[in-house]
Amino acid sequence: MSKTKIPVLFERRGANGICPSTVCWRARIALAMKGVEHQRRPMRFVDADDFAAEVGTRQVPVLVDGGKTIVGSDRIAMHLDQTRVGPAVGPVDDSGPGTKVLESDLGSRILPLVARDMLPHLAPEDRDYYRASREERLGISFEALEGKRTAGELDLAFAIGRLEGSLGELPFFAGEAPGWSDVVAFCFLFWIDHVSPRSVPELPYTLRAWYEGRRDAWRSICLEPAE
Repeated sequence: MSKTKIPVLFERRGANGICPSTVCWRARIALAMKGVEHQRRPMRFVDADDFAAEVGTRQVPVLVDGGKTIVGSDRIAMHLDQTRVGPAVGPVDDSGPGTKVLESDLGSRILPLVARDMLPHLAPEDRDYYRASREERLGISFEALEGKRTAGELDLAFAIGRLEGSLGELPFFAGEAPGWSDVVAFCFLFWIDHVSPRSVPELPYTLRAWYEGRRDAWRSICLEPAE
């Protein structure tokens, strides 16, 4: 009898085998919370055409599990809830701030602050593509972004204040146990912490305690080399 194939997680490849992608970190954490053994296949931006021919998409993360191909961290987390026992890890019925809210409040503000500092964290052959694609998305050069850094850091500080309000007196955004909103919020804050320490915002006491607890639990999962 042949052994069941373990799931394969396709994720972003970075410098020195360290994944630099927040959305891929989310998938890693979800798999870890469920205790799912898996293989990792790191993909570069320059591999996009070959990757699309193999799995049918150009974006990561992708989980290939039991003959199914699941694209995107939200869908991966929901798939794990449907197919594995253990704590709920997906966005369904998560009482915390949703992915779209966190993308808007944190992701859109952190990207301009970390974009230039991301370059050394990428595979060397991906850096030109990353610069060009992010400058196009942001509508401004990395060099010009530096002149807007102070305003961007202030804007992020206001968003951080709103985030703490979502936490309230609960230990986690999702309630009494960490859920998807905790995963997404952590990955955004860890992104700036890991990639651009000069841009790390001052976290209010309650939010800082939450973040430090999640960092102790999840940092090694995010930064474990894939190869």
